[in-house]
Amino acid sequence: MTLATRDRLTRNDNFFEDFEVGDVIVHPRGRTIAESEHQMLTNIVLNTAQLHFNQAMVDADPKTYFDGRRVVYGGIVLSFVVGLASEETSENALAELAFDNGKHTAPVFAGDTLFAESTVLEKRNGDDRRGGIVRFKLIGKNQRGEQVLEIEREVLVRFRPN
Repeated sequence: MTLATRDRLTRNDNFFEDFEVGDVIVHPRGRTIAESEHQMLTNIVLNTAQLHFNQAMVDADPKTYFDGRRVVYGGIVLSFVVGLASEETSENALAELAFDNGKHTAPVFAGDTLFAESTVLEKRNGDDRRGGIVRFKLIGKNQRGEQVLEIEREVLVRFRPN
């Protein structure tokens, strides 16, 4: 094993050249959102939507508020799903360029486990000599396989080193 191989910090199969339009990557890890994380992160970002933290409000009108369950703040859902996809899609990235056309398609609750799936929509050379742009459709799903998030993501990914 050469020094360069032994000391690599990233995988060797997710450079710009490794992605093909139409590839579907089912990311192998899942992540359960704990109640404590949900509350802590909602408070850190100063989210003021009471649906995320006011149990008395949702108990008072359970038909309106998901059978009395508080919804996880969407920024947490997005962050977790992007994180689940990162090893396979952006471990060799130079920059996250854009997140577009995003939508939350179903509510997520504390205790739900999230999974991620990425489809390569487009590849193009950018202005950077070090890498090219890969556009993915990123899908987040819960433990029942229900889609909860959809967003397009553009990443500047390194070219394979010589």
